[in-house]
Amino acid sequence: MHEQDSVGENVFWTYSLSVYRRKEVAQCCLALQDDAGVDVNLLLYAGWLAGKGQRLDSYHLEQVAAAVADWREQVVKPLRDLRRHLHTIAGAELLWEALKAQELSAEQQQQDTMYACYRALVALPAGQDCLRENLRMVFRYSNPRAAALPDSLGGLALALAC
Repeated sequence: MHEQDSVGENVFWTYSLSVYRRKEVAQCCLALQDDAGVDVNLLLYAGWLAGKGQRLDSYHLEQVAAAVADWREQVVKPLRDLRRHLHTIAGAELLWEALKAQELSAEQQQQDTMYACYRALVALPAGQDCLRENLRMVFRYSNPRAAALPDSLGGLALALAC
């Protein structure tokens, strides 16, 4: 089921770096993170799976989210919050850059855990054109009481499909 990768290579991380460079992907992911509390790495994971023709199921999503929850809450989010705060302080540019690198490293570690969860799977359901469905599942998981899907979710689907 799993593609062959080099020893130690996380192809999910490679995918994420590639697609996140697209301005529209980054903008939509950040909007969903800031406005709706959605984990960007889960959105990217949903997109990566869809690109592999795999439908995300609720059990696996809960498994992956639980595996990274403490790391995200105790490491990634505090680094992000501090970096964002430093961005507003004159003279803190070098520290801001260093924190940005640390935050990226923390994100990579989170994705390594997510990829390990994926590699431990026996199978996920196959699905053609499941990108929107996978993204919706991540959004609904993060916002179970949301009445409507935000426009940025559709924008992300379009940006990832390119």
